[in-house]
Amino acid sequence: MKTTTFTSEFLSAAKQAPRIYFAPVIGAYKAIKAEMAKAGGGDRSTKTTPKH
Repeated sequence: MKTTTFTSEFLSAAKQAPRIYFAPVIGAYKAIKAEMAKAGGGDRSTKTTPKH
């Protein structure tokens, strides 16, 4: 294996690692956001009342 190939593969993997690591968290966030929009609970600021 050439060193340029190894280096390019290593850099490519290093760039993709955060995406792979955080993919479940991002997917869960998007799913929750979609469910909240479907349920109509996306904007809670107008429905809450001050506590004092």
